[in-house]
Amino acid sequence: MLSTGDLEKLREGYSAYSNLSIEDALREIGDPSQQAIVDAAVSAMSQSNRNARVLALRMLAHQRGDDAMRGVLAGLRDEKRRVCAVAIQASAHFLAYEEVAARLEAIARDPALKGKLRRRALSMLAGDEGRWPGDLTPAVSAALRRLMAESANRFAIVFGLVRLDLGQRVEAMLEDFARSSDEAERRMAERALRGERVIHIGNYEADKGLQRWIMENCDRAHGRMYYWAPREDVALWVGVKPHPPAPSPAS
Repeated sequence: MLSTGDLEKLREGYSAYSNLSIEDALREIGDPSQQAIVDAAVSAMSQSNRNARVLALRMLAHQRGDDAMRGVLAGLRDEKRRVCAVAIQASAHFLAYEEVAARLEAIARDPALKGKLRRRALSMLAGDEGRWPGDLTPAVSAALRRLMAESANRFAIVFGLVRLDLGQRVEAMLEDFARSSDEAERRMAERALRGERVIHIGNYEADKGLQRWIMENCDRAHGRMYYWAPREDVALWVGVKPHPPAPSPAS
C-alpha cells in the first residue's frame, strides 16, 4: 500500500504549479499501478484526519473507474465542508454515474449547507470549466432538468451550459431556455445556439496576444472574466493558432 508520503509526491506531480512531472513522481515512488493508487486513496478516505481525506480526493480526481468513483462519492457525503468541496472538484470524471449526479444535486438543494458549497455543486453539474468539452451525461441532464424548475438555479444552469460544447443534451436544454420568459436567460441561450460560447479569459494566460485580442474584440458575458467568443474559432485557437486573425474592416 502506498504511504501518505507517496500520495503527497503524486499530488506534486499532478499539480500544474510544480516542476515535477507526474511521470517523474511515479518513478520516484516505484511506478505503482493505477489500481494501487486508487486503492491507497480510497483507503485514506476512511482516515479521521481531514487533510488525509483531502489528499486522497486530489489523487482520485485524476483516476477513473468504479473504485475511484466510490472514493469520490464518500467525499461528497463527508460532513466536513472542505472535504466535500474538494470532492466536488474531483467529481468531473465521474458524472456519468447516477450516484454522483444525484449526490451533487442533493448538495445543490440542501438549505443546511453553505451557499458557496451549493453553488459549487450546481456549477459542476451545469458546466464547470474542469470538464469543458463534451455533452451532458444522461444522469447530469436529468438532475439539471429537476434543478431548473427552481428559479434560483436557472441563471447558474444556463451560464454553465453556454460554456459547454453544443452536444445533443446541451442543445436541447438551451432550446428550453431560449423559450423562457426571462429576457436575460433567453438571450444568453439564443446567443449560444447561434454559434458562440462563453470563455474564461484566464484560460488564455499562456498567449497574451490572444488574451488581449479576446478582451478587445469579444463582448463580455458576465463580470470581468467571461467573454463571448465564436464557437468554432475557439476550438481552433487552443494549441494551434498563436492568435486569431484580425477582423476585416468590413466586419
